[in-house]
Amino acid sequence: MKKRRILSALLAAIMLSALPGCGNAAEETTAAPTNDTAAEVVETEETRLKPDLPDKDFGGHEFTILTKGNFSSHWFSQDAYAEELTGEPINDAVYNRNASVGEKYNFTVAEMIGTSDDPSALAKQAIQAGDDLYDLLLIGGTITGGLATSGLLMDLTQIPYMDLSKPWYDQSANASLSIGGRLHLTAGDLNIMDNKATWALLFNKKLAEDLALGDLYGMVLDGTWTLDVLEGYLTLASTDLNGDGVHDEFDQWGMQGEGFNTAAFILGAGERFFDKDENDMPYVTAQSEKFFNAFEKANAINGNFDVCMFVNNFLNKYPDVWGECMDVAFTEGRVLFTCVGLNRVTMFREMETDFGILPLPKYDEEQEQYHDLVSLWAANMISVPKSLSDPERTGIIIEALSAESMYTLTPAFYDVVLKTKAARDEDSAAMLDLIFEARAFELGNLYGWGGLLDLPGSLSATGKTDLASSLKSKISATESAMQKTIDALMAE
Repeated sequence: MKKRRILSALLAAIMLSALPGCGNAAEETTAAPTNDTAAEVVETEETRLKPDLPDKDFGGHEFTILTKGNFSSHWFSQDAYAEELTGEPINDAVYNRNASVGEKYNFTVAEMIGTSDDPSALAKQAIQAGDDLYDLLLIGGTITGGLATSGLLMDLTQIPYMDLSKPWYDQSANASLSIGGRLHLTAGDLNIMDNKATWALLFNKKLAEDLALGDLYGMVLDGTWTLDVLEGYLTLASTDLNGDGVHDEFDQWGMQGEGFNTAAFILGAGERFFDKDENDMPYVTAQSEKFFNAFEKANAINGNFDVCMFVNNFLNKYPDVWGECMDVAFTEGRVLFTCVGLNRVTMFREMETDFGILPLPKYDEEQEQYHDLVSLWAANMISVPKSLSDPERTGIIIEALSAESMYTLTPAFYDVVLKTKAARDEDSAAMLDLIFEARAFELGNLYGWGGLLDLPGSLSATGKTDLASSLKSKISATESAMQKTIDALMAE
């Protein structure tokens, strides 16, 4: 574990100007307030929405953020702290944000880095001991859910000065991840890992052109981009390049996949594993005819190993199966589509062949909008430990950092990194707009009730297709696990 600090008050003089606001949150910030309690709007080079916060001096308080650190080349925290300006957009946006807000309220930012992808033991130890060690947790959603059910997190709706209705918080996350009106974790402009953990499709533009697939972007925009269309393209691309009669990692594939993708395609088709009633209480929905039909379509893509380079089939051959096998096949131009988190966009920026970005397909053309699932294992989420000694101070700082992030960190990630450096064309940038407007958060992914969300992927991995009977055997355990979560959260 390593601790790093930034002396924000000393850095204000060398701050860079904030980048222009853009993206799904920033686009909503030009409207004037409708009442006296709304955040002030001031005219600068652009119209900014400001947080409604009091003037405070926190006396040099060290605001400590626990992150899961750089445990993986694919998933690593970079949105809490930056030591110095480097010219790299994300780093400098974090540096400038911390400098600006830290100078205004007289505090410094510190990052406590966990030693693995699961730093929850560090959080538990501190919170259960009553130690006011961490002000904010930016760690994986699934482990954060475990802290919530253990009664170790504050209800974000009760933290002073955190106005969750503001556009610097993800309203889809707020609505999807609450239970009984209580919200223990959310997403927002304060961090970018939830953006990176949004699932979408990347496609090889040269292969698509060679196969005469037509205007994929146009299909997305006119609503004809569906699971059936995607499935039809995969057979066209899959081929035994070296003619050895074995379709392996050195050949050409229509799709790359993993178990999670079957659930992602089902969510993309507009189906949910869990929904909530009028009292904000969850219940199982994964039993409808359309849900089973969506699984069949998803499994025909992700579970067809003649066209899908499924990661499980190569696990035993590579220590780092993604870095040494799956990603290599795509970057070498031997895969038409890969279904992955958007973290791959920046990882593939040096790829010689151009690639494009698409949302997950619809169920059919009648579906009103696209949906792109956020992996709550990969995504860092915003949560606050119960051991806080000063919730008001924490609320003010989180709100101020979040508001500033909407004009610094989000544009740096969204515009500079994705749209400019990594995405290869303006159409891909338009796809990103659409993807971020339609992100889906799933309670079953957060709490893992009965392993229900993992079930479709398990079937894809084993070549099985009888989802109905498999679901039936899990419903009782799923509902029991769900009730235990509800009881734990409501007992606070």
